Amino acid sequence: MLASCERSAPSAADATATVKPANATAFVAPRDVFEHDARAIVGISYPPGLERYPALAKVLVAHVQTRRAALDAALARTPRPEVPFELTLRFGVAADAPRIYAVTADEELYTGGATSRPAHDVFLWLPAENRMLSPDEMIPNPASWSRLHEGIRQLQREESASLSPPAGKRAMQHVFVPRLNSGGRIAGLRFRTDDGDEVEVPGSMLKPLVAPAYASWFEDAPAIAASASAVAGGTPAAAPRL
Repeated sequence: MLASCERSAPSAADATATVKPANATAFVAPRDVFEHDARAIVGISYPPGLERYPALAKVLVAHVQTRRAALDAALARTPRPEVPFELTLRFGVAADAPRIYAVTADEELYTGGATSRPAHDVFLWLPAENRMLSPDEMIPNPASWSRLHEGIRQLQREESASLSPPAGKRAMQHVFVPRLNSGGRIAGLRFRTDDGDEVEVPGSMLKPLVAPAYASWFEDAPAIAASASAVAGGTPAAAPRL
C-alpha cells in the first residue's frame, strides 16, 4: 500500500508542470494603414516607440477610430462620391522625456467640396502616472488662458504689422506642444493659431499661470523674468519664436 501511494503522489517537477502561466498576450503596437479604393483613401501613420506606452497607444487608436467613423458617416451620406473622399492622419513625437511625452496628430479630412478640413491635436502623456494630461489641468484658471492668449496676440502684433486677418481676431485653442530643454524640463510651450501659425511662450512667462503642481516642471529663466509680470498685466514682452 505504501508503494502504491508513493507511485500516485506527483513529484515536485510534475506539480510545477501542471501550473499553467496566465494567459497574457504581448502588446503589439498599431501599424500604419494605407487603403485606397474608388470611394476613399485612408492613410494613417503612427509614431515609433508606442510599445513603451500601451495605454497611450490605445488612446491614439481610439482617436483614429473616431476619425474613421466621421469618414464612414460621410460615405454613408454620399455612397458614390465623384472624387474619392480622403482621411490622412499623421502622428509624430514632439517631446520625449520621463516627465512628459507629447504626440501630435495632423489631420486632413476631405468629404466633398473645394478643400479638405485640416485639424491639429496634441496628446500629452505622463509616463510616471500612465495617463493623459489635459491642457486645462496644467492651466486650470480661465483668466490665465485669457491673459495668455492676449499675450500671444500682442507678441504677434510686435513681430509683424502685416498679419492677415488682424492678430486680435485670430482664434486660439487650448492646445500646446511643450519644448523641452536638455534636462527634460519645459523651456516653452508652442501654441498654434487656427490659420497654422505657431508662437512659443517661454517657460518664465508660463510659470505664474500653471497649476502649482506643474510649476516646477518649467525651467527658470531669470533674464526674462519681467515677462511673467507683463503677461499678468496683459502686456507681455517679446518672446522668441520657434
